[in-house]
Amino acid sequence: MENLNWDDLRVLLAVARTRSLSAAALQLGNSASTLGRRIALLEQALGVTLFVRHASGYRLTEDGEVLLDEARRVEDAIVQLRGRASDRGREPAGHVRLVTNEALANLLILPRWKALVAKYPKLTLELVTGAAVQDMYRRNADLALRLVRPETGNLTVRKLGVQAYAVYARRGLVGIRRGMQWRRASGRSGSPMETLPWIGWDEEIQHLVQARWQRQRYPDAAFALTTNSLFSQLEAAEQGLGLAVLPCYIADARPKLERCLPPAQCVSQDIWLVIQRGLRASPRVRVVADMLAEVVHEHRRVLAGI
Repeated sequence: MENLNWDDLRVLLAVARTRSLSAAALQLGNSASTLGRRIALLEQALGVTLFVRHASGYRLTEDGEVLLDEARRVEDAIVQLRGRASDRGREPAGHVRLVTNEALANLLILPRWKALVAKYPKLTLELVTGAAVQDMYRRNADLALRLVRPETGNLTVRKLGVQAYAVYARRGLVGIRRGMQWRRASGRSGSPMETLPWIGWDEEIQHLVQARWQRQRYPDAAFALTTNSLFSQLEAAEQGLGLAVLPCYIADARPKLERCLPPAQCVSQDIWLVIQRGLRASPRVRVVADMLAEVVHEHRRVLAGI
């Protein structure tokens, strides 16, 4: 233990996060064989086995998990020290990496960023978007605007608002009228929307709350289209291809669409501001975090579907 250093912990962190020697080597600028030897030497020095090789990659043992927690605390401390050193005595400047989804980025954040960067011209924002939940322990972001609350990590988490969903379709869609007529004529109590085509999510992202709600509420519904893009769903709904579960703040602004089921009968998600704890006092991160809080507050009614 007395020979354990930060470089050893960096190797442990990289392999634990990527579950691959080759991916970790690419991240650290070393070879896979070098990292393999370093892990073996570290295990020998500690007298424990840190990783077990599985078909899916390298997995931590219980001893490895314990050391990983310690490594994360060291990493957080180093990030905090670096952030304080670089930000001390300066106005907001430098690079800030923000993780969020594409819709929030394009429709809410970017319009506000124009004014902020004019005020702080030395500030650079990097937007990382995607549907997948980001692991902030990978240092992929300084902060995030997320629809899923993180359960682990040395993070500062704050609820900013609510994003509501409703079911939408093209105005006057013939299928909806037929569905209503079917319900009245048949006397059945089931929802006519189960007989209509739907627009859904690809199998790889069925974890999304709107996808889960859709499957649970209308398990027998047929899909005319599935996609991995929210904006493709919007376009498909406007084309009249079927029903879609969409965020109210986006779909309500589309004149071709109408609500078929209100937010109160659909699903919603909390909006979370997440910051690396070691960076929460950094001027460059703080100014972006304040901007995000202001944007969500100003749009809170349309976000909530009110």
